[in-house]
Amino acid sequence: MARTDIRLGVTLGDPAGIGPEVMLGAANRIEDPSIIPIIIGRSSVVDRWYGDLAAGYERLRAEDVAAGNFHRGAKYLIDVGGSREDPVPGRGSVETGHESKAYIDAGIGLWRQGLIDALVTGPVNKGFIEKTGCGFTGHTEYIADAIGENDPKMMMFSCDYRVLLVTTHIPIAEVTAAISVERILGTIRAGWEAVSIIDERAPRIGVTGLDPHCGDDGAIGHFDSSITAEAVRLARCAGIDVEGPMAADTLFLPDRWRRYGLVIAHYHDQGLIPFKMLAFETGVNVTIGLSMVRTSPDHGTAYDIAGRRIASSGSALEAMKVARLLASRKLA
Repeated sequence: MARTDIRLGVTLGDPAGIGPEVMLGAANRIEDPSIIPIIIGRSSVVDRWYGDLAAGYERLRAEDVAAGNFHRGAKYLIDVGGSREDPVPGRGSVETGHESKAYIDAGIGLWRQGLIDALVTGPVNKGFIEKTGCGFTGHTEYIADAIGENDPKMMMFSCDYRVLLVTTHIPIAEVTAAISVERILGTIRAGWEAVSIIDERAPRIGVTGLDPHCGDDGAIGHFDSSITAEAVRLARCAGIDVEGPMAADTLFLPDRWRRYGLVIAHYHDQGLIPFKMLAFETGVNVTIGLSMVRTSPDHGTAYDIAGRRIASSGSALEAMKVARLLASRKLA
């Protein structure tokens, strides 16, 4: 019989940002009794600034966690420890970048040991992590490299709007060279599989063009008529309900976008700008294409409001709900 409880690892993100308050706040709003929240951070940071949000959490040291520690109805805080001074909300630094990376590494370690079923990551500052000497373009790529898998894909998900990226965190000058028929086709297939699980029905998929107006019949370019269109044709032959390429400047109009269970965009800002304009409060970043289930809220560290208790935990709560759904399907 499939296990019904989902052990949800939750990293606090950059301890100087809004991560601790929104991730703890979201975990405290969970109403699904099958979710066991396992917060991954530093106890001293939580106790100094957010102790009221962690009331009732059972504390465990990372090195003491073992199978059988986690029980339905309880909430846990895994203490990653550290000898550095407790960071002050709003004062991000290389030190807080180092610590936020330690939380991610601890979460990956728990997943490798089979102690958690999914990982929900709090917002970090990529620049500060980079300055620690670690190559870090984002959670998506970092986690894929850490678990030895090489085809992660980034999907932004909400009830009304979903967008999946063909390329993720690369310079715009490198986008065209990174895209092929095979890569677009693989993205369509991965998105079709993931959304079919979440919605429990196969989605209708729309695919943007890379160039303005999909190349205007060759007046601007031939990329979409040759590369994008061929990937769409092959996906249709595989039985996927997909349309495209379509001009992004009209496909992302809200009423048109909602006709599709998923839209495929070629590069980061093409998909994320419209998504964050329409679904910032409830949007979820979902990593697909990996054996690990990983989600996160769709916002950053927001140092300017950290510690003021005004940050919304809505996106973080949605990230936990989606992680629970995807993990339960893997365990079924």
